[in-house]
Amino acid sequence: MIKKTSTILMAAAVSFAASGIISAAGFESDLDFVREQLRGNAGDARLVIPETPSEMAEPDGPPPGFENSRWWSVSFFGSGHKASTKAALKVINKSMFPDIAAAAGILKHGSNDESGHLNIEMNGGPVKEIWFGDTPFSQGGVIANYTQFKFEEAYARLGTVIHLTQDQAVPMHAANIHHGISDTFENAPSHVVKIRGRRDNGDLEPYEYYQVLQNETRSKLPGWTDPETGLPYWELPADAPSFGQDVTYGPWGHYGGKKNRDTYARRVSQDDFNGYGGSNNTEWFSLRPEIRLEQLSASGEVSVSVMESASKRLPPLVKDLSISPLPARGLEAAGYQLKFSVYDNRTPRVTFAMSVYRAGELVGDPIRGAATLFPPKDGTLMFSGSITSPWDGLVNFQPLQPGTYTLDLRVTDEDGNITPDLVNADSMPGNDTKLTVVIE
Repeated sequence: MIKKTSTILMAAAVSFAASGIISAAGFESDLDFVREQLRGNAGDARLVIPETPSEMAEPDGPPPGFENSRWWSVSFFGSGHKASTKAALKVINKSMFPDIAAAAGILKHGSNDESGHLNIEMNGGPVKEIWFGDTPFSQGGVIANYTQFKFEEAYARLGTVIHLTQDQAVPMHAANIHHGISDTFENAPSHVVKIRGRRDNGDLEPYEYYQVLQNETRSKLPGWTDPETGLPYWELPADAPSFGQDVTYGPWGHYGGKKNRDTYARRVSQDDFNGYGGSNNTEWFSLRPEIRLEQLSASGEVSVSVMESASKRLPPLVKDLSISPLPARGLEAAGYQLKFSVYDNRTPRVTFAMSVYRAGELVGDPIRGAATLFPPKDGTLMFSGSITSPWDGLVNFQPLQPGTYTLDLRVTDEDGNITPDLVNADSMPGNDTKLTVVIE
């Protein structure tokens, strides 16, 4: 007996539109206003934030021009992680990355998941480990869940990779400063993240953006100083790992100001406050709100790259590979019929090839073909198709000699991804690409 192969499968094709160009106008106008505010050219408006959740009902609304610029919020008003992911999803071309569009809700929820941190004290997490999912901590990660057809779990764990990567845009993470809910830099209403443009086309591995963004944020730390004191807001420890190495497992950094309250936040004196928001002097404002705008933008931009990179690297899968004998018909010799299903996350067009091995040595590649998969149905993430193909049992135009053979069927998608060998080493037989046959 032998395995399955495929002929062309009837299906609807998917057209790929060119990636859109991102407008920078919205972000730049907000940033220009902030700069004008810092130079004192924006009137009396101040970025004012109440001290406690009970005071969040500002009687007159936020000061003019700062609706999309404030850096302070509380968690139940919106997560900075979800906001960055939501902004990133608006940038991604839905025709080119249909799986990302279909998994948008899963990714937004997953990006708000803190479980990727090894413990509550850690400012980082093992993004590469979570991508491959080959450890108990990673909960199957992206790849292991994906190759076992646990697609929703895979995209949820991709959300975790996104979360940990977004963290590296946050100064406290990139400086490895111990912080908690008293530091509200990461909390944001859903409307505050504005992406300036695409950084790349997902050229790196999904887990590599974590260190790239950490390096970028770390390089900015010395320049982020309080204009009143000249002190950096966030400082690395003297014995921090060398630049380019992950700092989140190293010694703790520290704030430039008082313990547990960075100098980024300032109380408003009543004289300067002009009576806005009450008279209890509990409000806080930022002297450098553009930092948060820039870092939220960086967080969203890198999220685009992580999602696009992941989508382009997820491989096609084989499911339920089987082979059965065919009866001889007339002068035609008996042969075999191969059956299998194919899943791919991004492209409908796939090719496949079956190789025959004996005692680990390649005998030949008797079957090659192509197929067009059906597009995802409502509520599903994958292109898919069932393929049936006859095989005459010949290799290099010769019948196989009696013995035991291994048939290995691999599928290649339009991104060049090939069904990985790891599917043959897990505990799930249904995703195997290899089948042992005995020729008598």
